[in-house]
Amino acid sequence: MKKALGTGLAALLAVGFMAGGAAYAQEVDLAAKTAELTAAGESVFADNCAVCHGEKGEGNVGPKLDGNDWIAERSNIINQVLFGATDHGMPPFKDVLTDDQIAAVATYVRNSWSNSYGPVLPQSVASIRSATK
Repeated sequence: MKKALGTGLAALLAVGFMAGGAAYAQEVDLAAKTAELTAAGESVFADNCAVCHGEKGEGNVGPKLDGNDWIAERSNIINQVLFGATDHGMPPFKDVLTDDQIAAVATYVRNSWSNSYGPVLPQSVASIRSATK
């Protein structure tokens, strides 16, 4: 019985260490993905968003994005980019940008200037896009 308990405890600890390692690996992958998407999103932002939101997210015709905690919620920014806010002058980009481009620009906005909210993955954009068809 004692041996079985010891073996079980050892197995539990091993699983805990492996899970911790996997979590660490996922964090590293997530950081790399965030950096990749942020880099890709910079040109999408410059080409499609900066004219209204300012080159540094400071706002212009469109609202300020730098320090805007509304973008902390991933679905907020995904919906806004996909469907726009035509009553406020923002066009929808669902027929202009791909899921990858929307994920990239959303990640760029969420992680530039003073913002640090993490990535938006293309799968999340695809999910919201398909749910609203």
